[in-house]
Amino acid sequence: MTKQELYGRWVDKVCQYVERVGPEINCTSCAMQSKPVLDKSPQVVFLGYNAHEPFPYQGANKERFYEGNPYFYTEREKWPVWGKLYAAMKWAKFTEPMEDGNFVFMNAVYFGSRDIKDLKAKKGSAEIINQCLDFSAEVIKDIYHPKAVICFSVPDCFTPFVNRLKIKETEKIIPKMINGEPAKHDVVKALWDDIKIIGIPHPSGVISYDDLGAIAMFLQKEL
Repeated sequence: MTKQELYGRWVDKVCQYVERVGPEINCTSCAMQSKPVLDKSPQVVFLGYNAHEPFPYQGANKERFYEGNPYFYTEREKWPVWGKLYAAMKWAKFTEPMEDGNFVFMNAVYFGSRDIKDLKAKKGSAEIINQCLDFSAEVIKDIYHPKAVICFSVPDCFTPFVNRLKIKETEKIIPKMINGEPAKHDVVKALWDDIKIIGIPHPSGVISYDDLGAIAMFLQKEL
């Protein structure tokens, strides 16, 4: 079976689930930010926890699984989560993992909210979140199979994803800046068979360009 066929089956399964639980959790469905990469294994899957799209449920939106978020393609340089990291990678002369065709950018959990706390406060959200994490693990491992998964935020994305995978061994690393000084923010790494999972601080958070530069140089070595 081709990757396109496997992905189509996965999307159908996920959309059936979203249609079943979406009305009860009443959050908009938004799994993909970029288009999927199905003609090869992407170099990286960039993984956010969930989208900051605080809207009521509006259906499973199957088209978004294939076309991504249209605003990502028209405004991504303005998105702090993407634009700040891309600027750091450009400084490190290593934008390849963030060029179209080399990455997938998706959410680990498929329901948007104003913030993570709001989503977790919803009745029945714990079970729904776990099921979304399982779906994400399936598409990443069995269909995309990238070289690495880069999680935006260690506590909010890397930790719940790694915990759901039952990976116990993680390594905390302090990247070094261009002058050799340690960055103020840690990164965390785990191995998922032959796939690296790397947790970095959320680029839209309070983080200096010096630290993002150190993280970009670290990613260059890892990828």
